Amino acid sequence: QNPSVERLLNLYAPTEDTTYATCAEVKLDEHVAVTIGRSQSNTQAYVLDGHMKLVPVGVKGELYISGSGQARGYLNRPELTAEKFVPNPFSKTSGERLYRTGDLVRYQENGNLEFLGRLDS
Repeated sequence: QNPSVERLLNLYAPTEDTTYATCAEVKLDEHVAVTIGRSQSNTQAYVLDGHMKLVPVGVKGELYISGSGQARGYLNRPELTAEKFVPNPFSKTSGERLYRTGDLVRYQENGNLEFLGRLDS
């Protein structure tokens, strides 16, 4: 421990979301797994299965995010944009999309997201 560090934050932010999507304070005196925290006020986080259905707490799934910081897609890459930026079935706003992060996560009982790895490695 470094006595000059008063507060440590773990900020999760894929490039496709131009703001921090989630945040967790790392407690320096606790011996618990570091999480990526909870979604920020301008972001929604969803843990979905392979059929884009919400999974229960504790069950692993892919992290999808939406919100005001989301990119519109990839420059000159319409196929990749269509694959990664999908219609948001949880929104009542027409045209809103979810970004498929490719990250494997699960919700903990306390509402924090636990990062488990990547789906593509």
